[in-house]
Amino acid sequence: MGYRTIAFECFGGVAEVELARPERLNAVNRRMVDEIADVASGVAADRTIRALVFRGRGRAFSAGADISELSAYESAGEPLDHIERIQNVYSEIERLPIPTVAAIHGFAYGGGLELALCCDFRILAADAKLGVPEIKIGVLPGAGGTQRLSRMLPPAIAKQMILLGESLDAEAALRHGLVNRVVAADDVLEAARAIAAQAATLPPLALRSGKLMIHSGAYGGLERGIEAERQAMAFLFATEDRREGMRAFLEKRPPHFEGR
Repeated sequence: MGYRTIAFECFGGVAEVELARPERLNAVNRRMVDEIADVASGVAADRTIRALVFRGRGRAFSAGADISELSAYESAGEPLDHIERIQNVYSEIERLPIPTVAAIHGFAYGGGLELALCCDFRILAADAKLGVPEIKIGVLPGAGGTQRLSRMLPPAIAKQMILLGESLDAEAALRHGLVNRVVAADDVLEAARAIAAQAATLPPLALRSGKLMIHSGAYGGLERGIEAERQAMAFLFATEDRREGMRAFLEKRPPHFEGR
């Protein structure tokens, strides 16, 4: 697929997706959703890719949905397919079997923030802002924002963002646990790449199982999550990576994981 709204590259087992519509502040349109979907399916099938970074070109990570595209809809039925498509693609990003990192500078609003929420880690520039201001134009976040924010944030803060359209600065985002780290604007991509590189050295099967456990606990009941955890541990004990990890620990050397 010839990409026009994103750029994709991979080196050393770490892949990067750059949102590349800087003239529109990387607003998310239909083509971008399709291109992200193409990357997601390719990354999921490529066992040589061990981590994935999302970044934005230009002044911001992403301004959110392309309102000029959405404003053409006149009835409730018209945008339904588009909303379902972006929800499914973002959920596919969330379910990727490898760690994902969002490097956020400038701002991430609406669908841009919702993409970052699907990542496992979020690195934020000290002068950046996060928000879902859709209420101010008569709608709501439609790419999972109402659900993921309400699970990640204290209810009062989630309501400020979703119902009042208020944004969070970097200090508040870190305090409320919405991001993992706040760094200087010039260091955002380097910090995100460092996390991705660290993840790329860890056992792929255990990382994949860990993500499944966390999602099971977040979106399901405790009893189901504990059962899933038990099954995952039984599976991991039969892997070569587990054997290598324990051998390396006992031999006091760095492990070498191969995803087997």
